[in-house]
Amino acid sequence: MKKVIGIPALVLMLGVFLMGCGEDPDDSIMPADVGVQNATELVSIKGEIDAGVSNASEEMSLADDPWNNVYGLDMKSLYKNITKVEDADNFEGEWKATDCLYAVSGNFDITDQTSDGFSFTGDFLYGYRTGQMEGVAHFVAPNMAICNQDDVAESMCDEGYMVFYLENGSLYVNSDFGLGSMGMSVTPNNKYTQGEPVYKSDDNLDTYTQDELDSIRELIGDEAYKYPFLECTETFILESSEKTLESGITCKYVECYFSDMPERYTAILSTDGRIYLQLNGYKQSNFYTNDASWTSKELPKVS
Repeated sequence: MKKVIGIPALVLMLGVFLMGCGEDPDDSIMPADVGVQNATELVSIKGEIDAGVSNASEEMSLADDPWNNVYGLDMKSLYKNITKVEDADNFEGEWKATDCLYAVSGNFDITDQTSDGFSFTGDFLYGYRTGQMEGVAHFVAPNMAICNQDDVAESMCDEGYMVFYLENGSLYVNSDFGLGSMGMSVTPNNKYTQGEPVYKSDDNLDTYTQDELDSIRELIGDEAYKYPFLECTETFILESSEKTLESGITCKYVECYFSDMPERYTAILSTDGRIYLQLNGYKQSNFYTNDASWTSKELPKVS
């Protein structure tokens, strides 16, 4: 049986062009003096969801998912409806991305909230690429704020918008591409928490027994074990399945990767103790095995 840890759909360009789906959101997120159609013009797409949208809850029905109040917003129209909100929810504090791979995590620090809005700074990841953002957001509702390219320092786009949406103690952020100073594919789009973040890659190490990890470390050495093996395992997508070598011996077949990052590996651990490991770092690729009879520099075939 195949065991999949992480979300393979993240291999796609995460969050660059995001759309949501489901029922129209509750009008209560809008100020009383703003018409829903005029301010939001939400797009409702039933039965279809962008494979790149990795952070919408997988356990909720689409109709109840808070992302429905974020994705599909006509943010350009919404920006025209900035207003003072005297009783806005409290956005201030340190927010950490959650319910995502660590490889696409990030954080916001929100300060100086007034009836007009708040200031924010943020740092974000996409694999080993990074991004930064600093700016101000303006209220459009008690639990929603928005900014555009002119509100964010060092934006790379001529026009773009970002929405902050609070629901049940969680912060949902959706941004157009190009706001802030971002590395390729880096985006702030995520769900955030002020509590302890949960990463979908947290359980990746459980794929291996401690004996297997010790054997891999002994085989490749401390330096290669720490990077790239351990870093990839703890942050990237990891897929594990049972396969069979040509000799008929069953084995654990593990692939660890993330999008176009060069760091990745494929490991084969047979039930009789043999290990075959193709380990790629940023600049070099190495093949390791403890099988003295294996002379090839390539992984054995499996089925």
